[in-house]
Amino acid sequence: MKALFIDSEDQTIRTISYDGDYRSIYRILGCRTFECVDLPFKNGDTVYVDEEGLYQDDCYSFTIEGEDGRPNHIMGNGLVLGTDAEGESIEHQTSLEDVKSKITFKGRIAILKEGGGFSLMAYDEYQKMLEEQKGNELYEQRKEQ
Repeated sequence: MKALFIDSEDQTIRTISYDGDYRSIYRILGCRTFECVDLPFKNGDTVYVDEEGLYQDDCYSFTIEGEDGRPNHIMGNGLVLGTDAEGESIEHQTSLEDVKSKITFKGRIAILKEGGGFSLMAYDEYQKMLEEQKGNELYEQRKEQ
């Protein structure tokens, strides 16, 4: 059956073949566990995503526009499949063009763990912040000598 693969690193969305075996989703997404995101499709299509995407230090990501117009941030890749009345996967119903219109690629994102939560930052900004911190630490060390 056909599925739509959202490749967050290459920033592409393309039609692929899916063999119907849920274990293939792990390989396609490049993850250990996955979960389903029902937004924004009312036709039974579901986006499968890496359930542990936020546990990484950094990851490529995208947002998908919800029915309310607000973006839902997704870390990693996505796989769009349809769902039948029994909850089984079927070929996607949403067109490639409609999916593309709801996706915004965000590039590489640093995931900063803070207490019990997290925040997201563009990876290049994060690297710049780390360099500035290193520079400040070196300056302080020289000042103390």
